[in-house]
Amino acid sequence: MRLIPKNTKVKMQFYKGITFIDIALGFIVLIIVALILSSNLPYKFVMALIFICVSIPTFLSVGEEKIYMNLLYIIKHIFSKNKYVGAEIKNLVPYEKFEENYIRNKDGNLVGVIEIKPIEFRLLSDSKQDYIIDGAMTTVLESIGSNRQACIVKLEKPFTLDSHIGKELDRIQEVIRNKENKIITDGEYEVRMDIIQDRMTLLDNLNSENQVKYSAYYFVLFDKDEKNLLSSLQYNKQLLNSSGIEAAILQKKKLMEFVKLYVAGGPFEEGQEKTIDNIIPQSLEFKAKQALQDHTALSHFVICDYPLRVDNAWGEELFDIPNTKVVMKLKAVEKSKAIKRIDNAIIELSSQVKGKASKIIDKSTHVETLSSLLVRLQNDNETMFDVTLIITAYDEKGSNMVKKSVKRKLRELGMSFNEMFGRQQDAYFSGGITAQNKIKLSRGIPSSSVAACFPFVSNAIVDDNGIILGENKLPVLIDFWKRDDDHVNSNMVIIGKSGSGKSYATKMLLTHLASCDTKVFILDPENEYTKLAQSLNGKVLDVASAKFGKLNPFQIIASLDDENEDGTHNSFFAHLQFLEEFFKLILQGMNADCFELINKFILELYGVKEINAETDLSKLTPESYPVMDDLANLIDKKLDTETDEYTKACLKILVTYISKFKSGGRNSALWNGASSFDAKENFVCFNFQKLLANKNNTVANAQMLLVLKWLENEVIKNRDYNLKNGTNRKVIAVVDEAHVFIDEKYPIALDFMYQLGKRIRKYSGMQIVITQNVKDFAGTAETARKSMAIINVSQYSLIFSLSPNDMSDLCALYEKAGQINEAESDNIVYNPRGCAFFISSPSNRTNIRIVATPFMEDLFNNEPKANDAV
Repeated sequence: MRLIPKNTKVKMQFYKGITFIDIALGFIVLIIVALILSSNLPYKFVMALIFICVSIPTFLSVGEEKIYMNLLYIIKHIFSKNKYVGAEIKNLVPYEKFEENYIRNKDGNLVGVIEIKPIEFRLLSDSKQDYIIDGAMTTVLESIGSNRQACIVKLEKPFTLDSHIGKELDRIQEVIRNKENKIITDGEYEVRMDIIQDRMTLLDNLNSENQVKYSAYYFVLFDKDEKNLLSSLQYNKQLLNSSGIEAAILQKKKLMEFVKLYVAGGPFEEGQEKTIDNIIPQSLEFKAKQALQDHTALSHFVICDYPLRVDNAWGEELFDIPNTKVVMKLKAVEKSKAIKRIDNAIIELSSQVKGKASKIIDKSTHVETLSSLLVRLQNDNETMFDVTLIITAYDEKGSNMVKKSVKRKLRELGMSFNEMFGRQQDAYFSGGITAQNKIKLSRGIPSSSVAACFPFVSNAIVDDNGIILGENKLPVLIDFWKRDDDHVNSNMVIIGKSGSGKSYATKMLLTHLASCDTKVFILDPENEYTKLAQSLNGKVLDVASAKFGKLNPFQIIASLDDENEDGTHNSFFAHLQFLEEFFKLILQGMNADCFELINKFILELYGVKEINAETDLSKLTPESYPVMDDLANLIDKKLDTETDEYTKACLKILVTYISKFKSGGRNSALWNGASSFDAKENFVCFNFQKLLANKNNTVANAQMLLVLKWLENEVIKNRDYNLKNGTNRKVIAVVDEAHVFIDEKYPIALDFMYQLGKRIRKYSGMQIVITQNVKDFAGTAETARKSMAIINVSQYSLIFSLSPNDMSDLCALYEKAGQINEAESDNIVYNPRGCAFFISSPSNRTNIRIVATPFMEDLFNNEPKANDAV
């Protein structure tokens, strides 16, 4: 918790709130009464009494000020010029000229602006939060110095999606080219065009009719010297960036856009010339309780009192009130002056500790907070700032809805405020881009507590080339294919308990990606993706049947890292190792000697077919490879000629075991014969449901391995396709319910997922691994090690709600992948259905709500509207 001390500017009181000004004005009142009584006016006693009765209530306090002060403000307002138009307004604005890196004001001040991109601060660990506040923000503030001023500003920008709509138009052209080149069928073309059009309709709606605004944050620095200003801006920018906060110094064009937002509350209109004349408002009128600027009503509030103790990022909700501008003006107080002011305040307050118990407690608390501030200034080398916080509410003329919401929010936050009755003009100009401050309502706050205000908080994710996945404060647009220092691949892990919304999210995500020149392959153990595959004119392959083709285990599929410098191919030797594991899986129970014979015979079979490490595999056809019948026949021949009794016994065992895989055997339909498994469609679903329903884990795991091998080859073929055609088609391998395929005795599936995850990025690919059972993923020490490796090579994680019992396993899996802290764990456990904790890099994490349009849902949803629960 951070301390915000009570007021350091304490007025001298003579008796129970009576100050020197009160006595002076009281004396004036008495003089006036005496003059009335000494005059010859009729009813002079009545007039004197009336004057006394009217004057006395004005000495009562309303909030922080006496009533007579408000009367003075109203009198000043009445006799001041309150209407300005045209050139009159231009004379009032503080800025004179826009230079390349700063604004030159008429008062001689130079104004530099740093835009600060908000972060998901709330999900950072306590130590990381303190590091950013005490290490970065406090240093930035203390660099201001007592001879300069600064502001922290929040403005609202309209959320525009023009560039994203442009990207969708590019995708339409891509789909058209793919149809013309016969890469996709007419059916695939139509549904992909419909998906893109649906996405464009949604983007266009968010861009116009239902346009939202987002909070933009700035640090504004005032200085008289150009060199000092520019060096300070550069220093502060680098300091923020090194702390993980993205900051940029505004250049001339951006500076003008900033001023336009600041003054007019809105950006330049399309095609509007960026000049000073187009920045200033056309009309300006000040009334007692609001200002009228063009067609907008502005209501100004100044914070008078703060909560005594605040948490990190205490300014988040205050700054993020919709339809407002927030300006925190900061003026550093010289240390000796600050100490003197606090000393005087403590002395004055100590003399006032009398009266009611509530007053005594209030005064004692006041003294304690000032004493604590004094200790910080003297011992902790902190700086005290005079802070003036101005909130401007924007309403349409004749409405005060935003004004009411601001007042309600400030009360909720425990803050008292001054509505600037009769002083709207002072608040308007003091809240401008100027070092002047006519309000004289400030609070002395230490630099660490000002830094802890840290309003730069947002969970928005808006990638330039992103597709819309859901929403948080803003629509969430993610580009899974972007590459930079923080995004090195496109792999993804999706985790969540049953019913949390992970399947809904996956289907929606794959639907979007399928429309973006992408081939998608799904391993589906529960027949969940059949409708989506059919809707996208893809293919569903039942891997329990040979109806859709066979996979020959003996066919060598090139690995992702194939050729060696000496001309040999890794794929040949890698496949021999694969077959060794494959036969151990399907021939469980055989002794080691039998397996050695199998390995020897396999090498002999390849020799008969003239296949070795130097063979160019690209020239071979599926019929070039041996099959299970060839292996069975070779064993039979060996048995007929073998004389050694032990070897003969081993051969007899092999004959028995292999018989179920040769012609006539119960598993011959799956693996005996040349590979005929083919899927030219761009969305392919491998349905494992029937295979798994047979409860034969051995066959299911073996078929899973062969499908993964086949997928590995498709990834390689995608790279060759891109090189041949000069394209950038993507490929995605999806393993749904991955825990189903994990066998602790035969963790080959995990090995494949890990190897594919490491290599697929080089082939314009993405691996998505989905599971609901974290415990199976975390199983034994070896399984957990490989599962952790899969997570480590996954750039993205989408974690839906999990039970508290699963969180310890999840935290263990993510121990070397950025970790999951306590705040993040709570978010995951208590996330409602359809909401997920999203990780796109170790430093970029947030919660998002997955949403889809009705059209998208109709493509994949077999259940009642999931969006009702999402």
